[in-house]
Amino acid sequence: MSARKKVYGFLGLVAIFAVAAYLLMPFLTLDGSVSSADSESAEKSAEEETRIPVEIAVAREGDISHSISSTANLKPKREVDVAAQIEGIAREVRVEEGDFVQEGQLLCRLDDAEVRIRLLTAKQKLAQAKIQLEKAGILNQKSDVQVRNTREELERYENLYRESLVSEREVAEIKYRMDDLEHDLRVTSSESRELTHRVEELEAEIEQAELELSRTRIEAPFSGFITERNVDVGQTVKNLDGVFKLGDFSPLLTDVFVSEREAAEIAPGQGVTIYSGVDGTLGIGGRVARISPIVDQATGTVKVTVELSGQEGLFKPGAFVRVAIRTDTRVGSVLVPKRAVVEEDGETFVFITEEDSVKRMKVDLGYESDRDVEIVNGVGPGESIVVAGQGGLKDGSKIKLVETSAGA
Repeated sequence: MSARKKVYGFLGLVAIFAVAAYLLMPFLTLDGSVSSADSESAEKSAEEETRIPVEIAVAREGDISHSISSTANLKPKREVDVAAQIEGIAREVRVEEGDFVQEGQLLCRLDDAEVRIRLLTAKQKLAQAKIQLEKAGILNQKSDVQVRNTREELERYENLYRESLVSEREVAEIKYRMDDLEHDLRVTSSESRELTHRVEELEAEIEQAELELSRTRIEAPFSGFITERNVDVGQTVKNLDGVFKLGDFSPLLTDVFVSEREAAEIAPGQGVTIYSGVDGTLGIGGRVARISPIVDQATGTVKVTVELSGQEGLFKPGAFVRVAIRTDTRVGSVLVPKRAVVEEDGETFVFITEEDSVKRMKVDLGYESDRDVEIVNGVGPGESIVVAGQGGLKDGSKIKLVETSAGA
């Protein structure tokens, strides 16, 4: 290498060191160390990186209830198969599934021509039998009068015979005549009884025909919704065939089964909340309608029947629901979100915020609702507690606030 190239290389290195010294000058002290301002900034940045992000909420006072929960399916107040009570051909179907019907409303009409003819024939026979009965009654009265008159005549002749004013033959003739009249009276009486019986038979036949005629009209036994239709026009319907299914949805009911101990806490009329199994946030009020007086031997449970109030189409029969029966309510309790509570080794804790750090606090829990839990001991109203981010926390951990929850 020539002397000129060596000189140029040396001068280049000097220039590079000079530029580097100029750029580092703001960060160096007189003794060449890094400045304290930059050191503090670096420390703060490192500390920020070690802080744990959390979400907090404020413990509040409120009312909370204890509930016994169970799941079940809804059922109508009553549901029946509307069956035909006579055989016939369906001539008219008035309703469809989903229709609401009133008690006594016509649902289906069967062919009634044969029954009407039988009814008309029976009425005509009854009219004839009544005429015959009336004639027999007149003859019976006539025979009765003749027998009474002849009996009086016989008594008079017997008196005359005792006085020897008439012969024995005359008395005997009257006796023979009275015997014939009494025989005629017995015959007419028998005919009257027979005709009376015939009239009664025909009246019963008419009642039977009228009953069968009424049964050709299949009517709703109570008000409700048609849930099934099993008949079409022209179809032959047999006696006791189920042609419709009718349900009364007002109110809807559900049966829940609770332990014997829980049943002791429940009484008819207690408030109930029913939550939809599809949308757990949709709830409606109800009440305990009745409690079974026995314990099921197979399951050891007691059946509790719950009645919904004012469902207004929100719930349908057969729907899966969760039932919460309120047994007690505490007023003015300290409430926090359930997600704030941490369980460890059989104990429960929450993290209370203190400026930029947290304090782990053991708590005693009381009643729970869907969202909140009652704090019996350990937290007071107004204290800020961590509701998210507890996984990386310990007593004294530094935190940074990510979000403040709207409340407990």
